[in-house]
Amino acid sequence: MEVIVNEWLLDYMRLGSNLEDMSVAGQFINLWVKKCFKIVVRRPSKFFKKFYRYIEESNRNNDCKKRFRKLNHLLLYNWEKTKIIEDVDIEELPGEIKTKVPSSNTYLVELAYSSGNKIIVTADGKLKEKLQDEVGLKIYMPNEFLQEYLS
Repeated sequence: MEVIVNEWLLDYMRLGSNLEDMSVAGQFINLWVKKCFKIVVRRPSKFFKKFYRYIEESNRNNDCKKRFRKLNHLLLYNWEKTKIIEDVDIEELPGEIKTKVPSSNTYLVELAYSSGNKIIVTADGKLKEKLQDEVGLKIYMPNEFLQEYLS
């Protein structure tokens, strides 16, 4: 199984995040490590821009630094846990989907259609609402994903 995440994961891990968000991010990463699924990320993307910026910021706090080091290892050095899809390998969205997706989220849905499984975990409730009826595409909020896959 392949799972697409957007920047919520990074935002929930960063310095200054509330404890509840950090807990959700930690549970997600632990599930990712223990279960047989891969995270799919696009390069270049908003995700990687934010990732590198937060790594720099994390140097001010040892706990945050540890979290981002673990994530860095999983994303960039563990090919059993991460699949990176380059821009040149991105498939264009079908027209009916393209019209539903806000332009700020197009990259995320394109990534889903370019990977093996069309599962997106996002904190964007509007995106989930717009695409909830699409056959073959599953959109989860982070807590929903954890509830379904932790059991």
